Amino acid sequence: MEFLAPIMLVGAAGLLIPVVIHLIGRQRAKVVRFAAMDFLLGSRRKTARRFKLRELLLLVVRALICLAIPIVLAKPFASCEAPGPRVAHGPQAAVLVIDDSFAVMHRSAGVSLIERIKEQALSILEQLGPQAEVAVVFAAEGTETTTELSRDHLRLRDMISGVRASNRPADSNTALRHAAQLLAGADHQRQTVFLLSPLAATGFRGESPWSVGNGPTLVVVDVVDREADPVPDNLAITDVKVERNPNSGSRGIRVTAGVANFADRDVVEHEIRLRVGDAIVARGLISAGQGERQSKQFLATIPPGSRFTDVVVELGDDGLAIDNRRYLRIELREEVNVLLVDGDPHTIRHQDELFYLEAALRPGDRSDSGATLRTATVDELPDIELDNFDVMVLANVRAMARERVSRVAKWVERGGGLMVALGDNVDADAYNRTMQPLLPQTLKDPIEVAYGSRGSERAERALRLTKWEDEHPVFAVFTKDAPGLRDARFHTVMLLGPTTRVDDRRVLARYTNAAAALVEARSGQGRLMLLTSTVDRDWNDLVIHPGYLPLMQQIVRFLARKQDERARELVLIGRSALLRVAGDDTRLEIRAPDASRMVIEGARLTGRKYMRFSDTHQPGFYRVLAAGQSGEPRHRVEADFAVNVDSRGSDLRPVDAALLPVADQSQAEVGQAKHKRRVELWHAIAIGLMLLLLVESVISLRWARI
Repeated sequence: MEFLAPIMLVGAAGLLIPVVIHLIGRQRAKVVRFAAMDFLLGSRRKTARRFKLRELLLLVVRALICLAIPIVLAKPFASCEAPGPRVAHGPQAAVLVIDDSFAVMHRSAGVSLIERIKEQALSILEQLGPQAEVAVVFAAEGTETTTELSRDHLRLRDMISGVRASNRPADSNTALRHAAQLLAGADHQRQTVFLLSPLAATGFRGESPWSVGNGPTLVVVDVVDREADPVPDNLAITDVKVERNPNSGSRGIRVTAGVANFADRDVVEHEIRLRVGDAIVARGLISAGQGERQSKQFLATIPPGSRFTDVVVELGDDGLAIDNRRYLRIELREEVNVLLVDGDPHTIRHQDELFYLEAALRPGDRSDSGATLRTATVDELPDIELDNFDVMVLANVRAMARERVSRVAKWVERGGGLMVALGDNVDADAYNRTMQPLLPQTLKDPIEVAYGSRGSERAERALRLTKWEDEHPVFAVFTKDAPGLRDARFHTVMLLGPTTRVDDRRVLARYTNAAAALVEARSGQGRLMLLTSTVDRDWNDLVIHPGYLPLMQQIVRFLARKQDERARELVLIGRSALLRVAGDDTRLEIRAPDASRMVIEGARLTGRKYMRFSDTHQPGFYRVLAAGQSGEPRHRVEADFAVNVDSRGSDLRPVDAALLPVADQSQAEVGQAKHKRRVELWHAIAIGLMLLLLVESVISLRWARI
């Protein structure tokens, strides 16, 4: 115990005053016996004993009062350890940066890190005092923060108390940059940013949020007890891949899960499970050393009766549960039966018109390619039963007779998919006379853009693909820049004639000269696709670029109405999912994993074939219901999708203190878990003094009545 004014303890000598008074009061007068008083004194003996007890109590109470007064004036205090950093009191501007990423869901000793963060944030707010202007900024990636500096501490206290961990990884640098922007407009000279976080290194990406010498003071509050738990244990599923497994039958799948150990100790035989639909179909154990990544493979079959199913790979419980599960919405990839009509067969294999196309549709002639191919010539076409095929490709064929064209056109109208690729055998006038029912648009003459040039000049004059519809299923697997497509050179292309078909025709890609490259159209229940160049190397070099294989596969599966849905597996928290809008859709309803509903209707759907849904804030499976003109919602099972957390936030290993984003290390104060705090003891003693005065008054009043 220490005292602010120890000189006041001299007054403790006043303790003698009530003692002296008490002793003086005990002196007795000379006893003179008087016979008449004996009777009265006998009746008062019992009362006298009660007076002695009250006198003793008054002595003790008054002595304590005389002792308490100088102690209160001396203002005693004690020092103790308190959680949180040292905080200056008084006028200033401060920003509390609260890490609300999913990493703070981690539980240590039965308490989650978010609860520690809230406790220390409230403590800092209280210590700053009512004169401080304070703002709160959240550090989860993509969080929109509209908080401004304010002296309304009651509102800020409610905001902090209501903080919940999000499902996103941390982006501490962006949050600190926003904090610096808030303080840039403050009038106070003292400016401080308090970062309350587990300080995971993955949250500090990019450049420092303020320039050297100009940033406010950064006070870092590490909410992890590094002595007891240097690196919080966390085992996470970082990725899952699903492949077909022909050895297990047509519905067999192979599931490979990637598991990372982000702890500073080895993990031995941790349980991992595979769930297909609602049932656990496989269990296993996985071991991973410190900082290691391992994989676990499961074999399973998709339940009969459905092409679509939900797959979940999950780990046993640990300190952070949200990254222990990975969700996939998979589709049993049905075989596509493709009829390839060769318009320029050749005895030298690599010179055949279909050489590259066959290799793209069945790479390596693999049994799990998803396509069954049959090759034929135009003369063999009349003897082939077209209904046995989903897709037909006419590759550089000469114009066919009208009766053959009519047969193919009827097959398309019944739901077939037809792709027409051009070449030297295609005569535009002959096609326009007899092949028109199979074309989205009439043809004009071909143009050779690099005619007469050689070498580098020929390459520079060549056309390239551009302006493709990146939301269309054919191009959904490509990025926006897609060098595997953009780098391809087209030396010869076929120009198209004018058309009035605007309702059921769509240009999916163009060349750099604005000519159409890929055109889609509808014919009855079927689909038509026209490529205005060749599928071999005669008119272009697309076939030697990495974009050729996925482009041909996507075109075939789109024409067969069996496009691959695997792209939906990559949706992460906060990212958008691509939803198809049917022509008669008037309302889409998306149901989140927590059963909440989001409705899209009216003008937001009108005239759109695809739309992006971005309200993906929870991990799990999202169900899509669509309503047509009847208004009755129906489950569109093929549109369901899965959303997963970003595994970057699973790594809780701390950032190096030297790498903290500060302008100058002298500006940074790394807050310790505890600091010395003064506790004023004289407040409690003053309250005790008031109680003693009250007790003394009660005893004195009671004595006077007796």
